[in-house]
Amino acid sequence: MKPYGSGKMSIGGWIAIAVAIVVGATAGQADGQGPDPFMAGSVQIERFGSPAGRDVILVPGLATPGEVWAETVAALGDSVDAHVVTLAGFGGVSALERGERGVVGSAVADLAAWIAAENIEDAVLVGHSMGAQIALQLAADAPDQVSAVVVVDSAPFFARLFNPAITEAQAAAYAAGVSAQMAAAPREQFLAMSRQGLPVQSITADGQARVMAWMELADQAVVSQAMGEVMGADFSSVLPQVSVPVTVMYAWSEGAPVSADQLESVYANQYAGLAAVELQRIEGSRHFIMLDQPAVFRTALGAVIARPDGED
Repeated sequence: MKPYGSGKMSIGGWIAIAVAIVVGATAGQADGQGPDPFMAGSVQIERFGSPAGRDVILVPGLATPGEVWAETVAALGDSVDAHVVTLAGFGGVSALERGERGVVGSAVADLAAWIAAENIEDAVLVGHSMGAQIALQLAADAPDQVSAVVVVDSAPFFARLFNPAITEAQAAAYAAGVSAQMAAAPREQFLAMSRQGLPVQSITADGQARVMAWMELADQAVVSQAMGEVMGADFSSVLPQVSVPVTVMYAWSEGAPVSADQLESVYANQYAGLAAVELQRIEGSRHFIMLDQPAVFRTALGAVIARPDGED
């Protein structure tokens, strides 16, 4: 691949449950590379690892900065050329106007343009929550640059996880109301709603504290807009356009409202439109699998990275 900058960059109730889907140290330097962040439109990108490693693009979820992947990237080391994404408005990165494309659409378009400009090939896309919805659309848009996708606790139609009978129109109407209420809420009320959802985010007190700290850094207007997009849209139509293998990790823990087998059926239905998909249940975890079960997560991710281009 070419060094960064060698191509032309693109410029470019329910409330508690909704907030509950939001999805320490920064990874070290390797081979003289450091976390030199730059903006590619609506996304910030930092680079870690070795240019000789396989390209891995990691996209975090709602309200979450790229820091969520820090331990993962550090563990992978020089085996990867890691490109860690943070969306504008999250992690202290300044918010910006996205226009009609919205938060999700802007991230997809800007990442696709950046991948093309940098001549990246054979990339593994890793996305958590909303980041997985972005990754799947990116895989559909850039089939020649992407060879595998890893979905971390996400679904193409989030609203149907909570109401199997809901239509996209119903979800859009409800999400619009939730989004508006979140945007208009006083800051302390907004953060209080976020705290209500913390037990769903992580199984540990440390994980919950990290998630809450990231929410406190996030721009409330951007979080609210993105929430409306994620909860109000059905991205299932993109799945038949994804030709590369997809690994879906989903979390389950004791005390969940459904059994492990029931949850597997839900995810199988959500991803039925994919040409090649492998479901992996991660037990003893909640939404942030990379925080709750880091060793299991890294092993599963490492197995995908180690596969030859396009191999199931």
